Amino acid sequence: MPLIVMFAMIIAVVTLAGPANAVAPYVHQPTLTVSNQTPAAGSSITISGSGFTPGETVTIVLDNGTHFPSVVANSSGSFSEVLVLGVGLSGAHTITATGTTSGHTAKIQIQVAGVGASGGTTSAGSGLAFTGASVIGIIALGGLLLLGGGLMLLAGRRRKFNI
Repeated sequence: MPLIVMFAMIIAVVTLAGPANAVAPYVHQPTLTVSNQTPAAGSSITISGSGFTPGETVTIVLDNGTHFPSVVANSSGSFSEVLVLGVGLSGAHTITATGTTSGHTAKIQIQVAGVGASGGTTSAGSGLAFTGASVIGIIALGGLLLLGGGLMLLAGRRRKFNI
């Protein structure tokens, strides 16, 4: 009986557990990097991408609708381009690079410091980075294992008294 309960618990955990990774395994996703993630408004940054189809045209767009000149990925699927940010730009923005042939996209966020009335730069607020992990799945698994262990303990005690 305890083995049946233990196997039932294992099967329940395996079938009810979600995928460990939402991205399909063994699929190389394109990535973006920038030379400065907190640039000043009106400055230039270098954006580099990799993981695109070699030779494809890559469009680069800022989330406010600004389209930058397209680039062509080299033979390894990488590119590097200098982007000039608008003078009136400030706050958090997302840069998206999309391969026109493959449709693959990569995104990166930047925090642009706007130009203040005195000519200096002002930061649009800084938040803390999320460095933790979601632990609800681990807690649920621990609870199920404790419950299964308790059931096995009760089944073992009942068997001793029935003998």
